[in-house]
Amino acid sequence: MNEEVQRILKKRAEALAKPLQERQTLAEPLELLVFSLAGERYAVDTAHVHDVVPLRDVTPLPCTPSFVLGVVNHRGRILPVLDFRRLFGLVGEGVPEGARLVAAEAGGVRFAIFADNIVGTTRVERRDVTPPPATFTDDRKAWLLGVTGEMVAVLDLEGMVRESRIVVNEEVS
Repeated sequence: MNEEVQRILKKRAEALAKPLQERQTLAEPLELLVFSLAGERYAVDTAHVHDVVPLRDVTPLPCTPSFVLGVVNHRGRILPVLDFRRLFGLVGEGVPEGARLVAAEAGGVRFAIFADNIVGTTRVERRDVTPPPATFTDDRKAWLLGVTGEMVAVLDLEGMVRESRIVVNEEVS
């Protein structure tokens, strides 16, 4: 190999060898879609968001976990609707006035997230997203990137779609 190729490879190796936290602080700020669930504020990276639509016409699915409200037809695609209130053990049932669905995609999986309402969007520096507080349950901590200074819990959708409890993959013979 010539010297230029070796220099480039060394530079790439050094960048990859940096701890993840350090690499993330060098990245672009996060643009977040903020929504509420049972009186708490959560957010997802807008890079994962396809659309926000009013909640309607959810078809229940038998034999699914309680956090799967059902499915909806979103622009010709059938999306499972996930209710993180149930997944996180938050108080709150029913559908409040103004409820929305956040159509999202992460890890090649498309789904909709139930939201009591949409708060808006915001930009935060990655370094300003701190680890979740000790009061969060282990499940919620595992599925969070962290918490912003405004106490908005930032969901890790990529990590969530890799979680075996989230992906329902049963075949009926």
